[in-house]
This record gives sequence, structure tokens and C-alpha cells, in this order.
Amino acid sequence: MNSRVRFLLILLFLVLGVILHVQIGLTPAWYLYLAALIILITHFVFGNVWSAFAMMRKGKIKEAELLINQIKRPDLLTKQHKAYYHFIKGMIALQKEDLNDGELHLKQASEIGLRNANDNALVALNVSHIYYKQQKVKDCQLYLKKAKSFSPTDLMIREKISELEKVLAGPYN
Repeated sequence: MNSRVRFLLILLFLVLGVILHVQIGLTPAWYLYLAALIILITHFVFGNVWSAFAMMRKGKIKEAELLINQIKRPDLLTKQHKAYYHFIKGMIALQKEDLNDGELHLKQASEIGLRNANDNALVALNVSHIYYKQQKVKDCQLYLKKAKSFSPTDLMIREKISELEKVLAGPYN
């Protein structure tokens, strides 16, 4: 759910709650106050992470970036949402060819832990690719091995792992 929609709902519930509270009493208004509080809490612990992730998977990087940048306090996110927050930030940084920021966020995502093997493998593969571009061969091989260890089922990830292995086997052998 978009942040603006959340805040409009919170405002609506609060206004309706106050109107009911003033006209009838607290008994019919408390559930509106509670609904506003629940929406506010979910805003801080979940944010727009899944919406941004969905946009990123569709290839809509700018939309994903706009959504993920609406999260002002990523430290308040739940563990899984925080991992995907860093995953998305890292992938956006790589799209902008900011290798240092990409590496930082992807490593944080990896440390926190993503929910499935394909996502974990994708993070390790991208970190490996960063090291390849920086000509840090040992680190590249380490993360490539880590990517393989997740046994990804996604064909594209497996192909990219194979391609990077072939490249590393060539002149560095």
C-alpha cells in the first residue's frame, strides 16, 4: 500500500473516530482509533518494501527506487523487510553502476538473510560480479562459490553463475 494512501486512511479513521467520540462517546470510536494505530505501526515495520520489490522484478527500477526511498527509518523494519530493503537498494545502486553502495547493501541483505535460495544466490552472484569488475579475483571466487551453494532453481541465475565461472577459469588459471 502506498504511503500516501496509508496516511489518508489514518487521517480518515482519526477524523471519523473523533467525530464519533464527540457525538456518541468512546465506545463506538475506539475501533477507529485502533485501526489508525495499526495502520501507522504497519507503515513503520513493513514500509513499501514488497511494492518496491514487485516493481523491481517487473523491471520498473525508477518506480522501485521511488517506493524504497519513501522508507525513512529502515532500522524499524522487521528483519525480513530490512533484508529486502537492502537487497532492493543494492540492486538499484548496481543499475546506477555505484559498485560501492551496491556492495554495501547487498552484503547487508546477505547478512540479514533473504527468504529463498534464488534471492540469496542472486545477492551472492551480484557481489561476485562487483568483485570481478574491481579485479578482486579471490573475493569474486568466494562469492561465486557461495552463490552456487544456494543451489538456485532459477535458470537465469544458474546461467550467469556458469558464465562467470567460465570467465574466471580463462586468464586467471
